[in-house]
Amino acid sequence: MVAITATNSTTPSTQASLGRARLAQARREADQAEANARDLRAQADEAERQAQDSQQNVRKVSARIQQEAATYSQPRASSTSEVPLKVQKLIEQMYSATSEKRAENGNPLKTDVHAAAVVNSQGQATGRIVNVSA
Repeated sequence: MVAITATNSTTPSTQASLGRARLAQARREADQAEANARDLRAQADEAERQAQDSQQNVRKVSARIQQEAATYSQPRASSTSEVPLKVQKLIEQMYSATSEKRAENGNPLKTDVHAAAVVNSQGQATGRIVNVSA
């Protein structure tokens, strides 16, 4: 019986081999799961970086739009303002003072004090002197 015992102890049992195989399989699965987790984390990090880049781009574009709006809206707003009444009165006085000379030269421009200010194609008020000779 001694010989059988010695032979039995040197050869691994089927159950022990099966246990080691299961352990090796579990380790491989754990390693694969860790590798998958690392890949997913890397993908998540990349997606987060892209999201931050996109948000930064939105901030840059928004700042540029605000800057352009400030640059271009003010001249546009000021161009639509009317000519001050004092300036219109001064122009009318200058026109009245020189109207005889223009009439002699054949330029019969008329002025209408009650006419509203005329706005040209650029949105600028041009005054109340109207050429009716056409």
